[in-house]
Amino acid sequence: MIKIAWSLAHQEFIISDHYYFSKLQKYVKERNLHVEEVDDVNKFPEYDAVVFNYPEIPFDEAEVDFLAELIEKGKKILIFGYYKNEDRIADTCNTLTRRFGITFNGDIITDKENNYENDDLLIVTDEVKHFRDNVNQVMLACTDTLTIEGDFVEPLVYAKDSANSKLGKEKILFAEYRPLGQQGALIAGGTCVFWDNYSIDLYDNKEFSLDLLSR
Repeated sequence: MIKIAWSLAHQEFIISDHYYFSKLQKYVKERNLHVEEVDDVNKFPEYDAVVFNYPEIPFDEAEVDFLAELIEKGKKILIFGYYKNEDRIADTCNTLTRRFGITFNGDIITDKENNYENDDLLIVTDEVKHFRDNVNQVMLACTDTLTIEGDFVEPLVYAKDSANSKLGKEKILFAEYRPLGQQGALIAGGTCVFWDNYSIDLYDNKEFSLDLLSR
């Protein structure tokens, strides 16, 4: 069984919030994934993966070093932000991800052609890479763009060509740092609400979410 620590250490959105994440909790149990909320960073090595879902407290250098060691030991670190740098979320995520060649841009990305319910902030894309065959199209609400650099970083999700970045950035929405031949990885996403109760049953969001947790 895969054990996942859902971090509370950086004032994140909690998975036990029934209004937002009751469906995700249900689906992870059905998939035999074990998720626990964890507020003690020192307990993270006991888990296969650690999720930071909208962290509001920045990461210091010592903690980034600690998380880098976990990645080297084969652990997965997942971090998800939001659009517009609200609550300085992009800046906070960057205190962790820049070490691994991923930058949250604090962007607003819209798509007037490929969206859900004619809302250009609820973008829909089939530019999804390196996921299971049952993940073909996802809806990503209120998402930031990511800039990547380095040999070990690659995009996981792009917006469609019809999308527009307010900052003129490349339309990378999710990305992964994974050194060659290594099991450990850092996965970053521009939105933290792709797996909330509103989004998770739309398109292939459910399988996308479960694949992120178990990949």
